[in-house]
This record gives sequence, structure tokens and C-alpha cells, in this order.
Amino acid sequence: MYNVIIVLDSTKDKSYYYSYVEHNGNIECEELPPYQDINKARSCYWDADAEKWVYDSDKYAEITANQKAEKEAAEQAALESEATPTNAELSMAVMELADNVSVLMDAVTELAGDIAMMRGGE
Repeated sequence: MYNVIIVLDSTKDKSYYYSYVEHNGNIECEELPPYQDINKARSCYWDADAEKWVYDSDKYAEITANQKAEKEAAEQAALESEATPTNAELSMAVMELADNVSVLMDAVTELAGDIAMMRGGE
């Protein structure tokens, strides 16, 4: 006898297999869903009248679509995280910009001095 945890899917109004435990499951049954693939097992709902598991291919498609969407979202988040500069990288960029502005200001000052000398200044 198995103690099984089933979860109600309110959109389908059916209780689907989630897992089995040693004690205190939602139901007791003689056998588990006939699938080793956990997604296929979780696509089985309990038919209390017939006391058997019934496979729901629509639920399986829903589970696999959700997993695919979650994987894509995680990959997108990883790409965004990788592309976002850190505070240290931003600080280095600001310091580099400040250094470049300083070099440009020195060059402008030198040019101004050269122009003043050409015009007969001191």
C-alpha cells in the first residue's frame, strides 16, 4: 500500500500525482502511476471510482511547456546578468573617462599656450 500525495488542479478539477511518502499521504493506493518519467507520472490523476491512475496527455503538455518556459526565462536572466556591468566595472569606466578628460584638458591648455606664443603673446 502506498501513501500518495495528490495535488488538485482547479482548472481541470482533478487531483494529480505529486509523490509518495511513508506516512500521511492524501490517499492510499495499491500502485503508483505506471511511469518512471516524473513528468508523465505527475500527468496522471486519481480516478477514485475506478481506483486507478489515468494518464492525461494535456497535463503532460502543460507540464513540459511550463518547464520549457522556466528554462528559457532562466537562460534569459543569465544572459541579462552576464551583460549587466558590475559596480566595479562601472567605477573603472568612470575613472577611465575622467582620466581621458584630464588628458584632453592638458592638450587644450598646451594648444592654447602654443597659439598665444604664435600671436606674439608671452
